[in-house]
Amino acid sequence: MTNYEALGVIETQYFTVAMELLDQMCKSSDVELLASENYLGGRLVTLIVGGSFSDVDVAVQAAKQAAEHKANNPLKMALVISNPHSEIMKYIVSSQPNMAVEETELESLKTENSKGKKKTAKKK
Repeated sequence: MTNYEALGVIETQYFTVAMELLDQMCKSSDVELLASENYLGGRLVTLIVGGSFSDVDVAVQAAKQAAEHKANNPLKMALVISNPHSEIMKYIVSSQPNMAVEETELESLKTENSKGKKKTAKKK
């Protein structure tokens, strides 16, 4: 698990606005997207970025400025967490899907399904 000096959390309305804000954040400084969550069918989106304190601060400020120019300012919350505790990082990392586990589970389901078909064919 990578340690970050700071985390930036952005909560905004609408998926497309979130993508635009993320683009501005990544272009303005050296931050990495750590997690994203969609609620209400993409009408409320949370983005979490990590990096050095100065980079995360610049990224969050860039998102705030980009959102100010939009109708009804869709940015609901923006904050910077400096020196995040390791428990916060566990929460963020655990919220991301583990593709290797999902692929393994999918393969085992396929294997079980093919075994079931072979048994059915032998009974006929």
